[in-house]
Amino acid sequence: MTLSVKAKSIIGVALAVIFTFIGVQTVSSASVKADEGKLSAGQQQEVKGILKEMLLNDPDLLKEAIIAMQVREQGSQKASAKSLIKQYQQALFNTKTDPWKGAESPDVTMVYFTDFNCPYCKKLEPELEKLIAEFPQLKIIIKMVPLQGQSAVEAVELAQTVWLNEPEKYLALKKTLMAAPRRLDSATIAKVAKLTHTQKWLGKNDSRVDAIVDENLQLMRQLGLRGTPSMIIGEQIIPGLVPFETLKQEVEKALKAQG
Repeated sequence: MTLSVKAKSIIGVALAVIFTFIGVQTVSSASVKADEGKLSAGQQQEVKGILKEMLLNDPDLLKEAIIAMQVREQGSQKASAKSLIKQYQQALFNTKTDPWKGAESPDVTMVYFTDFNCPYCKKLEPELEKLIAEFPQLKIIIKMVPLQGQSAVEAVELAQTVWLNEPEKYLALKKTLMAAPRRLDSATIAKVAKLTHTQKWLGKNDSRVDAIVDENLQLMRQLGLRGTPSMIIGEQIIPGLVPFETLKQEVEKALKAQG
């Protein structure tokens, strides 16, 4: 098809409309709307024909636009994560009631949201142990959230109470609870408490625990996290189960950023 002069003159507008529609900001929205308003019904039909033929003849055009959109979204997500981490830095990194493991005076701190009934959290536990073994300068702050049932609530209440009152017993308790192959129940939690010599804290309604759990849940919502496991490393928010190599790379990046 041979394009008319008029058609050629409005191709730029048409492409701008397409790119803006799929989220690629090539021109300002105001400019696009103004140019759209100048097109007659006949010109709009001509534009549709031009675009259809362009996409049929060069499918990579749309692919390139989608890639550009994804790059832009990734950049936006990184900027958003950095901003959120900075905004909630105190709640993330400086809460004295949070359990932790690893370096007491760390070069890098990771925040880890976890649920005792989360199967993906259970799978992640050995990877976190490997991470601490490989990076002795790493500290992991543990924020427990009961998202999966009443037994998760009971487990968090016990674990958080133990941390507040006998912190030296917390890590053994947590490890044993996480080692349970299935969802916890009251009987299993009681058995684990006996094995870890923490049974005296079963059913102890420490008023501080409810407040801590509520704060953790609120923080998840504020960060836009929808489930567990979720992690914060450096300026990155990492939702879901990820390979050890991904965690390792993020810790290395955070260490490098520290200089």
